Amino acid sequence: MITPSEAQQATGGQWLTQPLAADMPLQGGCFDTRAIDGKQIFFALRGEQADGHDYLPRLAGTAVRLAIVSRDVSVPGFDGAVLRVDDVLAALAALARFVVRKHAPKVVALTGSYGKTTTKEVVAHVLMGALRVLKTPGSLNNEIGVPIALLDLDGSHDVAVLEFSARKPGDIDYLGRIAPPHVAVLLAVGHAHIGVFGSREAIYKTKGEIFHHLHPDGLAIVNADDPRLAELAAGRRLVSFGREGGSYRAEHVAFDPDGRQTFTAVCDDGRMDCHAGSPGPHGLFPILVAWAVARELDLPDALVAARCGVHPAQKGRAMPIAAPGGALLIDDTYNASPETVVNLIGTLVAIEATERILVLGHLSELEEGLGDSVAHIAGAITPPLTEVWVHAPHMPDFGRQLAAAAGGAVPVHAEPDLARLITTLQARDRKGVAMGFKGARSAHLERAVQGLLGVAVECRRPFCDLLMACSACQQLTAS
Repeated sequence: MITPSEAQQATGGQWLTQPLAADMPLQGGCFDTRAIDGKQIFFALRGEQADGHDYLPRLAGTAVRLAIVSRDVSVPGFDGAVLRVDDVLAALAALARFVVRKHAPKVVALTGSYGKTTTKEVVAHVLMGALRVLKTPGSLNNEIGVPIALLDLDGSHDVAVLEFSARKPGDIDYLGRIAPPHVAVLLAVGHAHIGVFGSREAIYKTKGEIFHHLHPDGLAIVNADDPRLAELAAGRRLVSFGREGGSYRAEHVAFDPDGRQTFTAVCDDGRMDCHAGSPGPHGLFPILVAWAVARELDLPDALVAARCGVHPAQKGRAMPIAAPGGALLIDDTYNASPETVVNLIGTLVAIEATERILVLGHLSELEEGLGDSVAHIAGAITPPLTEVWVHAPHMPDFGRQLAAAAGGAVPVHAEPDLARLITTLQARDRKGVAMGFKGARSAHLERAVQGLLGVAVECRRPFCDLLMACSACQQLTAS
């Protein structure tokens, strides 16, 4: 929550119109006039495809009371305030930084090459059992999404649980300046976006930016399975988590028929029995992180044990779905990296099934390094996995190289035609079959999942660069 007077102070902007009381409380930000939903501050951001200034006339009659712009404009019918700034994105950061300082919640920030959203959701759910929590919604984890989320702070929140992402060096440092964490979590470093970063070393360095603005008495939490992560937090108060080692670790790990882990979580002075909500061998990690965060915030172990088994239920993130013929589908299509493909294979192996089928789309998040990615994935393509189907019409080498590298123990087929792929998978839809789906966001492999569920895929794009889920696209309609 911020007032018009504070907004002008935080940004250094100039009023074009200002009919509001200087101390009027304003809460919530947006940058899309289709999703105002009660938000009171609009940011006229300029993107590659659209300019928010062009949509200012749509503000009339909405909940928006303050528009942040970067040029002299008039907004017909809008009776709110208009503040001109040099840079709207910089103003968004400045307002979010001001709100964080004003309301002073404890900040828990998480980053990593994978696992961020699931871990964020589990941590937030655990903390909500005792505290008022603000969290970044969905995957809004970049230089726009994080500050927009922070504008919902109103002074009643005890803690903000934030997901930080990076597409280039400096991105996480930027977010840390806006919301310096009291607890900083580094989950893992993988190969995603290696083409942008240039090397894995650069990825390590960028993910380590999570510790740059950690409060002096704050806590760093790192994955003990990668010793380099602790080095990135050198000089900080540190705990770690891991499958077998670390300050927080798991013992007596077993799987239920749905592939979810049961285990005993252990630290130096505590033990508790847990049942993971997310399937697969990586399902225990968010729980261990949540336990470490909860203890740092002085919450009881009993609260963690009671609430840690939640499944985040995020679209395209290890979502179990029953197919019409009785097969179990694991929709993990939101994005992909070599490490998360291997995780999905581990999930399929953990599920009680007679057949386990992996369906892969292209992995464009990698940008380059296809050979190394293929080798990493191929090493996991072994029985009891029974079959692999690759749908990557714009990356034909992926299927061929994967088939060659896998060595033949598990058949690997390439099917560039989506309709034929769906028909093939429908023939395998029966009880006892588990199918896992994984691909880059731009692969939109959820179209295959939707096809199996009887949804007509009307899209005519052979390759799609829209990052929205197909279920939100007008070209995918229910039959």
